[in-house]
Amino acid sequence: MDVANIESQSDFSQLTEVESENHSSHKSFTDLLSSSINQVNNLQHNANQAKEDFALGKTQDIHEVMISSQKASVSIDAAATITNKAVEAYEEIMRMQV
Repeated sequence: MDVANIESQSDFSQLTEVESENHSSHKSFTDLLSSSINQVNNLQHNANQAKEDFALGKTQDIHEVMISSQKASVSIDAAATITNKAVEAYEEIMRMQV
């Protein structure tokens, strides 16, 4: 009896369990959009808090303030770009003739 063969079969059964869990946990578009907007909001809130802490003298690390500010800026720019692309796609679909 080959023990290595039995071990490889048990690994395969674990993989199929993980795959089935991943397929059953798909998020809807609404959930994905909501979580993305919340992430952008959290980054903006963290940047504002870091700026406030620096202004009040609670922290002396200007690097962290600038990094959090840039993360928020990049996330807002990305959200705006995605929104614009979605609107352009919608407008293109509306221009299609049936």
